[in-house]
Amino acid sequence: MKTSRLLLLAVFVAGLLTGAGFWVLRSHWDVPQTSAVSQPTGTDPSHPRSVRLYQSPMHPWIRSDRPGRCTICGMELTPVYEGDSGASAEGPVVVLGTNSIQLIHLETSEVSEAPLIRHLRLSGTLEDNDTRHRMISASVAGRIERLSVNRLGQEIRAGDPLLTLYSPSLLAAEREYVALSKQPHPEPAGTSTDLTPILASARQRLIQMGLTPGQIDALKDKSPSALTSELMVPADGTVVLKQVYEGQYVTEGERLFETADFSTMWVQLTAYESDRQWLRVGQSARITTASWNGGVITGQVSFIDPNFDPMTRSTRVRIEIPNPIEATTEGPRRRLLHRVTAMAEIACVETARTLPRSALLWNGGQPVVYLSLGAGAYESRKVRIGRIGDHLAEVLDGLIPGERVVTQAAFLIDAQSQLQSGGSGDSGNSQASSTSRNPSPVPPPLAGFLQHSADLSEALASDQLEVFREILRRFPPHQDALRQWASQPDSSLPETLQKSIASVPVPPASSVPASLAEARKWFLDQSRTTVDLARWAHRQGWEAGVRTFECPMVDRAIPSAPKRAGWLQKNSKVRNPFFGAEMIDCGLELKEKP
Repeated sequence: MKTSRLLLLAVFVAGLLTGAGFWVLRSHWDVPQTSAVSQPTGTDPSHPRSVRLYQSPMHPWIRSDRPGRCTICGMELTPVYEGDSGASAEGPVVVLGTNSIQLIHLETSEVSEAPLIRHLRLSGTLEDNDTRHRMISASVAGRIERLSVNRLGQEIRAGDPLLTLYSPSLLAAEREYVALSKQPHPEPAGTSTDLTPILASARQRLIQMGLTPGQIDALKDKSPSALTSELMVPADGTVVLKQVYEGQYVTEGERLFETADFSTMWVQLTAYESDRQWLRVGQSARITTASWNGGVITGQVSFIDPNFDPMTRSTRVRIEIPNPIEATTEGPRRRLLHRVTAMAEIACVETARTLPRSALLWNGGQPVVYLSLGAGAYESRKVRIGRIGDHLAEVLDGLIPGERVVTQAAFLIDAQSQLQSGGSGDSGNSQASSTSRNPSPVPPPLAGFLQHSADLSEALASDQLEVFREILRRFPPHQDALRQWASQPDSSLPETLQKSIASVPVPPASSVPASLAEARKWFLDQSRTTVDLARWAHRQGWEAGVRTFECPMVDRAIPSAPKRAGWLQKNSKVRNPFFGAEMIDCGLELKEKP
């Protein structure tokens, strides 16, 4: 019995040892098949390759030195072995490390539905109410004996004495009326002559000659020896024009005075085509004028003229405001003066899909933004922009709410994108074609300066003053970077160009050009240097991504300017920055492209 038990125990122990050995051997054999670092199928087992990195199959810019999941889509990272390049990111995507993002102070903002605010500042003049403007003309011929209204700016009221007139025809009409009125009234029943209609006709004639009904009723008491008649003011107003003097003979219908009603004033403002999309009847406005120091008047837009001036491409916007009488040392007078200049600030608010204006880059007239893809990746995205507000811009197409765009350091990302694309300037936008000799990219400080100058040129060609101002505010950093690079010994920049760069005018820090004319004059002063720099870069074998054009009659657009001047563009179609829409295609591309 004991022997059988011992035998059974020995068999059981032997079975356990055999199973354990088989499990150890199987585990050892399976390691190469399940390891994450095993070499791919089809490789030579005698020459194993190690994993270089792990990459997301959906988002190739997501990479790691260890297995894991994509931080965007959550998919497993696939290994990339030594000798393999891995998948490349299609399209203009720039990947930055954490240190680079912090170094350039990169910031992003979210695209969202928000109030799009634009404060329009329009200039104009204060005019009287045109519906109450009138002329006072002579209703009968005669000689003026005395003027009761004899100065400009005089406030007159209906029924006040206007002038005393000697008029033979008026005197005869008065005496005829008095004679008719003294005749006995006709009998109620049947007489051969009825004088009542004749008397009424004579009375109506006197009214047409300028007498009031009260004056006509008082004619019966007028002395027969009196040879003059007094005419009265027909309506309230302020005298703005006087064309008659005492002793002057006037004919019937001759203009004597011009009056205006200053109780309400019309602020007639000048608005340009780009302003029209913001304006609505009923918008509130704050009016200021230099003739009334510190005073602010609130009014509303009451009319927008639909007709644009074909020369200035502007129209008139009307705001009606009250004009009370104030007591002064010179007597009562209206607070606001006639035909003085005025400024109106109109706050325009519209709800739209918006992004910050600082996110926009204008390459060849096409607005571009850099979209944050996450994990330090940024993609160039063309967008369609509508109205541009004070700080935000309306997005019509290309972005959806919730996406984040780069609002600071976008220019640096754009420069990096162009370097990655071989310096051709094509980061998803239409740029100048590369030369046939396989040129190398231009140094970043010079590239940024030339590209920025081309953006300024495009803004002027499009007659977009606000876009020009926005680009001009970002010009100084590029100018400073160019000067620092030019001063380095390895820049090989000729001394004449170094002096030319030093003489480029610095954009005003405290103010921006107030008009397109001022903007074009500033642009002309620096265009010669930018063209010379672009030509020099071409001779060095660098691709600047710009083209050179020249206009033969710049002096017609800018007084005292030379006849010929050049500019830079990113595309091949002529777009003249000195004339804009007036002569957009005036110019030729120079044979020697930069």
